[in-house]
Amino acid sequence: MGRSKVELPFGDSTFVARAIDRARDVFDRVYAVQRDGGAPAAGVETIFEPPHDDEAPAFGVLRALEHAGVRCFVMAVDYPLMTTEVLGYLARRAEASPASLVAPRWSERLQMLCAGYDAAALAPRLAARMRGGRFDLRGLAAEVETEVIQEDELRARFEGEPLMNVNTPEELQEARKLL
Repeated sequence: MGRSKVELPFGDSTFVARAIDRARDVFDRVYAVQRDGGAPAAGVETIFEPPHDDEAPAFGVLRALEHAGVRCFVMAVDYPLMTTEVLGYLARRAEASPASLVAPRWSERLQMLCAGYDAAALAPRLAARMRGGRFDLRGLAAEVETEVIQEDELRARFEGEPLMNVNTPEELQEARKLL
């Protein structure tokens, strides 16, 4: 995108405000994870990643898992079309699953930044992977017991494109059309 998506306008809100609003409707506790030196997210407790030079979502996920210490749900701001209904469904599936990782598949990709994680089981493993320079979250999913919620199941239950991951100006334009 060429800039942070956190404060990117979307509809009558921003990416981060939409994510926080949806999460508050589903979860008892909501935290934002921000890079070291970044500004806290407005209206929500913000925890910070330790300083690092690499660019990878794994740093934020690890920080969230370490902070939670228990099973938790991680959602990036990249899903501006997410609905409370879909998020609630994913959260319930993650909570009920014996798998250490529960992730939806959308557009033929595991959505690792909208997934349930067993923090106690996965934080040490993710930290070890990262010490070895392996930041790919899908690689983590390949190594652990993962329950995949298939796209066809989600599309049968829910309308729209709630798991559209927006990373480019073209995707942003498409998401705005769907709003």
